[in-house]
Amino acid sequence: MAGTGGREQHLGDDEVVEQGAFVDINVTPLVDIFLVLLVILMATSTAILEEGQGSGFKVQLPSGTESNELGVGQDQFVIAIPESGAFVFQGQEISLTELVEVFTKEASNNPERLILVQADEKVFHERVVSVMTAARKAGLLNLAIATKKDQ
Repeated sequence: MAGTGGREQHLGDDEVVEQGAFVDINVTPLVDIFLVLLVILMATSTAILEEGQGSGFKVQLPSGTESNELGVGQDQFVIAIPESGAFVFQGQEISLTELVEVFTKEASNNPERLILVQADEKVFHERVVSVMTAARKAGLLNLAIATKKDQ
């Protein structure tokens, strides 16, 4: 057992117990797994943000020349209106009456919260106005319409 680098302890005539050095834990595979998970998380979160800018629904926004830019992740309450004209809140299609209930609940929690309407450029103006009217009736007065920058 010489040459193993450990210490030998003699207990009796025939018994020899070897006390080896502390065995190192190889953390390289663990680090590799965490790096792969980090890359996957970054890729999926970027794709989710690019898809609907927070609403989780793809909407072709109209372009506008003058706008105030809002940062992603601000305290926004996003309502999307795709080309079909449906109302989408948190990735789920809801009716106008359900939207009014959601607005009423939100107005009691935070009446200053920004309501951001992301309407497809082909949606009738009446659908956007109905969302804004429902928000105002519920007591939410901080409203905005999402646009994309002119190229």
